Amino acid sequence: MKKIFKQLLGLASIASIAAGAVYYFKKKNDAEDDDFDDDFDDEDFDLDNDLKSAADREYVSLNTGVQSAAEKAEDMAEDAEEVLQETVEAAEEKVEDAAGTVAAKAEDAAKKAEDAVKATAKKAEDTAKSAAQKAEDVAETVEEKTKETLKALKGSDEDTSK
Repeated sequence: MKKIFKQLLGLASIASIAAGAVYYFKKKNDAEDDDFDDDFDDEDFDLDNDLKSAADREYVSLNTGVQSAAEKAEDMAEDAEEVLQETVEAAEEKVEDAAGTVAAKAEDAAKKAEDAVKATAKKAEDTAKSAAQKAEDVAETVEEKTKETLKALKGSDEDTSK
């Protein structure tokens, strides 16, 4: 039960880290969008005074916004990859720790089983020795009784033949 609880807790922590990373990047992206909207609210444009002659104007490439958005997306992807890599490494460490714990418990169980087998073998050996000793005692008793019976029978045969 503890093993399952540990695994569920580890999985929940990994999921919460991933959810936190997604939340962080989403909130970061939303904050950047809000700042962009505020830039146009405070300024008052007076286009008549700002216009220059066509020869003096400087032109800006339209791809800059797309490139910066692509760079931001790439940065976010790299950040997400780093967070994911950290999460995977943490998960690997937890799995390795769990495997070590399982191996240690398996070794302990094997040692206990080995000790139990040795104890059982010792008891069986003692029981066998005790049974052999009792069998030997019974055999001696039977032999003595048989000899006594034979003597008694020889003695009664001698008395009968006289």
